[in-house]
Amino acid sequence: MILVALAGAGVSAAQAQDAAGPADSGGLETADEGLAIVTVSARRREEDAQDVPIPIAAIDGKSLESVGQFRLEDLNQRLPSTNALITNPRQMSFAVRGLGNNVANDALEASVGTYLDNVYLGRPGMANFDLIDIDQIALLRGPQGTLFGKNTTAGVLNISTRAPSFEPGAAFESTAGNDSYWQVRGAVTGPLTEHLAGRLSASKTYRDGYINQPIRDNELNESNRTGVRGQLLWDATESLRLRFIADYNKEESDCCAGVIKSLGANDGAQYLAKIEATGATYQFDPDYLTVWTNGWQHMSVEQGGTSVEANWKIGDSTLTSISAYRFWDFKPYNDADGVSLSAIINAAQQVNDEQFSQEIRWASPSDQKVEYVAGLYYFYQSQDNKLFTQYGPDAGIWFNRPQFIDGYTQTNQDLHTRSYSVFAQATWNVTDDFSLTGGIRGTREQKNTVVDRLAPTGPDPGIAVLLPPYYSGDLERTDTNYSGLLSASYRLTDDAQLYASISRGAKSGGINPSVPPTVAGGLPANETLFIEPEIALDYELGVKTNLLGHRVQLNGNLFWTDVDDYQATRLGLFSGTGVSTQILSNIGSVRTRGVELEFAAVPIDSLSLSLTASYNDAIYTDYQNAPCAAEKPPAPFCDLTGERVYLTPKWIVNPSVSFDHTFDRVTLYTNVAYSWRSDFYGSADSSELAKLDAYGLLNARIGVRGQLHNVDWSAALWANNALDDTYFLSLSRGAYGEYAGQRGLPRSFGLTLRVDF
Repeated sequence: MILVALAGAGVSAAQAQDAAGPADSGGLETADEGLAIVTVSARRREEDAQDVPIPIAAIDGKSLESVGQFRLEDLNQRLPSTNALITNPRQMSFAVRGLGNNVANDALEASVGTYLDNVYLGRPGMANFDLIDIDQIALLRGPQGTLFGKNTTAGVLNISTRAPSFEPGAAFESTAGNDSYWQVRGAVTGPLTEHLAGRLSASKTYRDGYINQPIRDNELNESNRTGVRGQLLWDATESLRLRFIADYNKEESDCCAGVIKSLGANDGAQYLAKIEATGATYQFDPDYLTVWTNGWQHMSVEQGGTSVEANWKIGDSTLTSISAYRFWDFKPYNDADGVSLSAIINAAQQVNDEQFSQEIRWASPSDQKVEYVAGLYYFYQSQDNKLFTQYGPDAGIWFNRPQFIDGYTQTNQDLHTRSYSVFAQATWNVTDDFSLTGGIRGTREQKNTVVDRLAPTGPDPGIAVLLPPYYSGDLERTDTNYSGLLSASYRLTDDAQLYASISRGAKSGGINPSVPPTVAGGLPANETLFIEPEIALDYELGVKTNLLGHRVQLNGNLFWTDVDDYQATRLGLFSGTGVSTQILSNIGSVRTRGVELEFAAVPIDSLSLSLTASYNDAIYTDYQNAPCAAEKPPAPFCDLTGERVYLTPKWIVNPSVSFDHTFDRVTLYTNVAYSWRSDFYGSADSSELAKLDAYGLLNARIGVRGQLHNVDWSAALWANNALDDTYFLSLSRGAYGEYAGQRGLPRSFGLTLRVDF
């Protein structure tokens, strides 16, 4: 059984009420029969998702729990037009309709904004934690900015956790599976005083690695996470309610090793020649489960924050204030040469990120002739980062540069962002069936960056000739941007709505926190430290329907988005050294267009069906400064105009079916879900050598649940990637023409036990 309205299986009212449990409703309201009503706050007021005239997919937290999906990348199997990519905790991106797929750059803002309990997360990696005690995840597709804190050009992912309840309740769940997988999580909630309620939730997840490292007799790409969240809900007066949230998450994992998918052009002649010449160990693994590195691979992340949300009813209107602080500390250790030599012992980007945000908004009453929301937003982010490379005794052999032996380079990056916004959106209900909406946001953003590459150290002073010290001084950029929305919706019947919209989204410019081309050498001469704003113009035409007495829900949407000065990161090589660096730049223009479909049905109360599907024709309409594929003649850059945007399959299809049947006081339930995506380019250079085949993932679960002495219990057997399909999430080109990347999780299976009090 899946508790989803728009992005998964439909669910009957009886199923929704049964699964929600005694502690909270999980964002669902019951209907007389058929599909449950899903309430969202996409327009900063609670509404039925079917009444919101924008393409929005909402997944209830109970739905995620019922199928055991707790990772952000699992959303790929649930949402249309979506690609969540996690190469490592820092190199993470969330893309919608092909916009937002990027190698990490700490000066690059996300095209899809991620929010946690109404707080904007300044970097996508801040959402890289186990999705525990979730109330709802909502994805708004298309540019957003007239209601949400930061401007975005592709969409918003809004994650909401369960609030404290004045009804006592508790839940505990334990899972064990193959590869030493285990997870324990629990939550308790209830009143502390007459007007104060609390909630405490915690989780621990561990999984052994699945990538073999024979030289060290080790396994890489494990997962080891711990999280805790505490909340207070205070009904200070009849009109004032405050919610306090504090959370902390930690990860200590031996990850994230990339496995070679392709040896490169001419059957890997260049790469294999390098292996032979240097005496490195290598043996191709057709299952892509082996790396021939000899060093330590580890990622350490500590993150957390606090927020206070106050909602004050003044008459029939509401004044909301959200104050928040968050931090994110990332300490990696990478065996970065990818071979059995000690060429690059450790190369990594260490990040210390802090942010503060303040939002104030005023919302008019609902069900008025004119409804509006207006507000102010402030955001400050500070990053104190360190980019370093530790060369080993084999560096001279591997790079054919004797200067690099036992050398060390370090670049300090100091980045600051200050953002100020004013926004307003109003809906004019012209008639009971016809509405017009308009919104606007003005944003002024100031960015300051200092880049300081220290003098390299090592036994050979010649390394300073290739990588000399550099100090940028205080670089500053200020941008003023405007976002806007115009939309119209018409209710054809009580159960069918037609809508159309045009919107403009903008991301401010940036400053590339790296050494400029005049010092780095070998980088394209047209690269610059200063990056222009990214502008998106989006057109939507859609329909939302409820059919057959709310037993069938069918939503469709056509979209066309043009993006100018698309901001992206790509890898460049220091000429002749084999040492790579990340380049943040405007790559030109991108166009995405396509259709999205969301279907849910409850033919009978015990059976739920769903399908989400999307077709996306995403291409570069102007990309003349692109990286070159390994099979092409060497050149500073290549023209990829007209090519498909990488990491963007044309088709994504996600069907699922759920069934349950009650025997006396015990219910048998099962869920089968399949997620399929067509082929796509895995690397930013659109190489045919890095083109990834279409693949599909089959997940299945069967279980029983019941009640004993007023305690709800359940037990379930499950299998994810049940057919053990081999797939890659992304690829990148190495220094000698090889392509390596993240192999997806192999088949996993296990048993989950749960009790709700």
